[in-house]
Amino acid sequence: MKTIAIRAFGWLADRTEKHFSYLKEALLKAGINMLLRTYLSIAYFTSFLVFLASSIFIYSITTTFEFSLFEKILYSFIVPIILSLVSFGLIIIYPSIKVESRRRNIETNLPFAITHMSATALSGVPPSTMFRLLANFKEYGEISVEAEKIVKEIDVFGIDVTTAIRDVAKRTPSPNLREFLEGIATTIDTGGNLYAYLSQQAEKAMFEYKIRREKYLQTLSTYADFYTAVLIAAPLFLVAILSVMSMIEGKLWGMNIQDVMRLGIFIGIPIVNILFLAFVHFTQPEM
Repeated sequence: MKTIAIRAFGWLADRTEKHFSYLKEALLKAGINMLLRTYLSIAYFTSFLVFLASSIFIYSITTTFEFSLFEKILYSFIVPIILSLVSFGLIIIYPSIKVESRRRNIETNLPFAITHMSATALSGVPPSTMFRLLANFKEYGEISVEAEKIVKEIDVFGIDVTTAIRDVAKRTPSPNLREFLEGIATTIDTGGNLYAYLSQQAEKAMFEYKIRREKYLQTLSTYADFYTAVLIAAPLFLVAILSVMSMIEGKLWGMNIQDVMRLGIFIGIPIVNILFLAFVHFTQPEM
């Protein structure tokens, strides 16, 4: 697919590459090993396939249900354009989404990874071995990936450890990890006590991690009060009022009170609860 995309839309990628230059850094930090020209070619090619497939599908549907010629042309052209634009937009923003996902994963695992590195440094192993051990612990997620990059630069390309650390620090999506790696490189260059530095950073990272947990627990307590008041007490109060109104055969919004109660109980309340749970899920930090 990659080769076909470049051959078919490489010329378009060349013409528009300057407008998407910001994607170069995003692709690098997202860990997507692909040139910007190649990525844009795939985006254009995918959008073209979406346009083609949706046009054929919609045209067959409109033909089956005997739409007018104008409607066939309208739906078979406008809707596929919208779908292809949406697909192109999703592909373009995907690296940024990936970068943010990697950053959150790194921030979550960083305190534990630093503690692990501090314990390893106590044994007196060289920094390269320390990163090699860290790369083997996949439980640290994206931090293990970053450590593996450092090991690869040392073993495959023959780069010294401090240069490899700084190279990876420039490409990592996490500012905290970048600062931490720069500190390691500086400590090694100046001949400082690496174990003392790692111990200090481990203590600091764990303290900040505990603070984040405490803040989130306090936020959850506020959410719980809101949920109790708005999504439990309020619906019960509303149902009680509607029950009284149904006794006098009143109407609300042109509907019978019983119909309004059914809509609220079986549709309204579940939807609001789902939205609340989705809000809590997407706003919680990774712990």
